[in-house]
Amino acid sequence: MKYLKIRTISVLTILVIFFSCSPDATDPMDPKYGIPEEEAEEEVEEENEFTGDTFSINVSNRKVINPLIFGLNNDWRQIPSTRFTAFSQEYKNLGGTLLRFPGGWESEFYDWETNTTPTWDNKPEEPGADINTVKSNIENYSIVLPTAIAMNHELNSASFNEALIELEETAKTAITIAGVNEIGIVEIGNEWWLQYAGGVSRAEKLTKYTTVAMNIAEYISEEFPERNFKLLINGDYTKPSEFADMKEQFTKAYEEIDGVALHTYVGYQTDTHNMVDLQQRIGESADNFNPERNYIYLSEWMPSRDYNERRLYMEAANIIPDVFQIYAMAGTDAAAFWPPVNSSIPGVGVFNWNFSKTFPVGQIFSDLSNSFTGEVVSTSDGNFQITAALQDDQTLVVYVPGKDRDATDIKLVFEGFNVESIEVAEKFVPDDYTETAKAAPYRIETASASIDSENEVQFRINEEGSYQIIKLVFKGSIN
Repeated sequence: MKYLKIRTISVLTILVIFFSCSPDATDPMDPKYGIPEEEAEEEVEEENEFTGDTFSINVSNRKVINPLIFGLNNDWRQIPSTRFTAFSQEYKNLGGTLLRFPGGWESEFYDWETNTTPTWDNKPEEPGADINTVKSNIENYSIVLPTAIAMNHELNSASFNEALIELEETAKTAITIAGVNEIGIVEIGNEWWLQYAGGVSRAEKLTKYTTVAMNIAEYISEEFPERNFKLLINGDYTKPSEFADMKEQFTKAYEEIDGVALHTYVGYQTDTHNMVDLQQRIGESADNFNPERNYIYLSEWMPSRDYNERRLYMEAANIIPDVFQIYAMAGTDAAAFWPPVNSSIPGVGVFNWNFSKTFPVGQIFSDLSNSFTGEVVSTSDGNFQITAALQDDQTLVVYVPGKDRDATDIKLVFEGFNVESIEVAEKFVPDDYTETAKAAPYRIETASASIDSENEVQFRINEEGSYQIIKLVFKGSIN
């Protein structure tokens, strides 16, 4: 009996062990056999929860992009006449659409008849191209008329009035030589608020400039009554209220002014020229002078080193798409980037001295000129700024600059556009991730992005290093 009991107990023990090891003999609440179905679903949802940055692209809110925003300044001092043809060819390869002549400060000293700057302290050993050379190589161009010789005299003095007559004659000469029916834009003056102007206060400079500008405008209207070019005043976009002051002081020829020329040097690390207020300030500057005739020409601009913690080359290139998005949303009619030659402001220039190399700022400028076309569409702001344009009813292009942020997952949510495919997925990357401010062109690599069932696109940026720019081109349809 004792043997039988032992044998029976042994058999029962074996059966218990057998069934406990069998896949059919599990306790659904025992964690070693798995997770209940409800809990498993919750865990999957938690694992798939998106933790990156989400941006919306609203195709229903869009504006036409004016191609003339992809203009460049001439640099009469840095681009000698003997190299202008080479420059003009690279300008065209870049996608340049407008050239500002003769440039910025040199315009205040430029002699249109002799192609010289005899009274300029910075005059070059070899002069830059004359207007006829420009006309032979460039299709669209604007010109700048001087104001300084009157600004330097006491307002309404005999010497001021004499200088004003000289400026009117210079304006006539410049417009005639440049071609009254060929010029697209004529600016009156260059940065009056930064001129010496006899050492007077800013308010007095404004009054002097307004007096000069309205007299030149009246003279131009009399000499060229059939003109088609846009005639613009110059002013400081960081102080939109000054355009209202100029409006009040424009006691004649007010209707002859077609809009404003602004110098939108801008950045993310500045209180005075910050990116956040850029679009609003552009619009207010134009509307404060004349909301009915508000042509906008951003005739000098760049992502200033001093306003962006000295970001250079690929670092500076990461800011360029943001700026174009804002310009287009502000309804900008034309713009001209400065400097075209990198040696003027190393790190933010377009070309090297002999135009044999295009730096990152020039590379992204060129890509945008070719792809950021059609209509700009509204995008949400977040930790990353994104740039988007509807090229046509079936094609949408998006740029996402990574700047100096950590590797991040990005999700794009579309309003008014159904994404069917990703035609282009590229990333523009620094030549060296350990030296993102290196004076070298960026490299173009293939990027990875996916479309989910919710019509959303996901990708990762800055995974290999900072200052990447992701470019995506989608095919789809407006809905």
